[in-house]
Amino acid sequence: MESWGGGEFFLLNLINGNDGFDFIIASPTGKAYDKLNINNIKLIKINCLRKIFRKSDRWHFKVKLQILLNIVFSVIKLITAIFKSKPDLIVANGNFAGLYAFFAAKLTNRKMIIVQHLLYDKKSLDAKVLAFLGKRVSKLVCVSNAVASRTGEILGESDNNKIIVIHNGIELPEKDGIASNNKIINIGFVGSIIRAKGVDIILQAITPVLMENKNVSMHIFGTKLNDEDSHSYYDEIQSIIKDNELENKVLLHGHIDSKDDIYNLIDILINFSMVEESFGYSVLEAMSYSKLVVCANAGGIPELIEDRKSGYLVEKNNVEQLTNTVNYCIENFNSNELLNIRKNAREIVKMKFSLEHFNINYKNLFNSILQEK
Repeated sequence: MESWGGGEFFLLNLINGNDGFDFIIASPTGKAYDKLNINNIKLIKINCLRKIFRKSDRWHFKVKLQILLNIVFSVIKLITAIFKSKPDLIVANGNFAGLYAFFAAKLTNRKMIIVQHLLYDKKSLDAKVLAFLGKRVSKLVCVSNAVASRTGEILGESDNNKIIVIHNGIELPEKDGIASNNKIINIGFVGSIIRAKGVDIILQAITPVLMENKNVSMHIFGTKLNDEDSHSYYDEIQSIIKDNELENKVLLHGHIDSKDDIYNLIDILINFSMVEESFGYSVLEAMSYSKLVVCANAGGIPELIEDRKSGYLVEKNNVEQLTNTVNYCIENFNSNELLNIRKNAREIVKMKFSLEHFNINYKNLFNSILQEK
């Protein structure tokens, strides 16, 4: 948990919304550790829990060896922490966390659940790890039906009873964010600036839109990761903006903490990831502010959006359809049709994805597991 993303945001919501439970978080140092610390959350610093990323499509021997060593050192430190804090239940926030925590939980005879945030390729090493862990933990909590379906395929029918779905939730902002008769229309992207998010493809799709409409601009909120490819990709994004002479039309804002500052500035959010997204926090946040959302129809995103009722779903990798859909939203932005879509978006968040629903579901889950003999 060095960086701050959807998984860490989930964790903060989980802790803040479940007052009846005492949480202690084991985490390496980094941005997530600092943010949790600021929120007065009990922390145990274990730097060997740091996630290891592969630098190519394959897991090389040195990387596998480093993971193995990290597991050994993590187990030792986690066992010490468990004996000291005496938890009744261990919650692993993701597959890697589960791999680190499993052996410590087993050796100390603790119940354990894993919250599964990602969609894994069924032939990947990640899927093999998930298959191993899934057969040995109390429950696998999936953040969307798409994740649950993929997890079920990986585990097999005999362990499907361990899989449950609890959608992530967000706090509904007080104001709906609807402004009438907009003269300037702002398109937005919110997320890490990495290849998987398809920021370059979004720019490719909206460049003609920006050139043809003087009243339209693009705002990109997010930062690059601290690795070589992310730095290279960020440079590519800047080159695309410069080569198309869009410096005054496309603005890179970096990281901004305030959700109000982000979503009060944009009118249309685009999410067009190159990989299947398991959930999509930024999509849900934009909907809660009654913003139009235009997203790739893949992964868990269709669980958030009903096409043309609460947003727009576009065929994955179909750049032309993305351009046409954004154009349609701009041309009809102040119409009753799109106003109703924006209102519906906020209502769906309120009815299905509120923090209240999220916290009730987790309280019920924790209590049911702790009551099992």
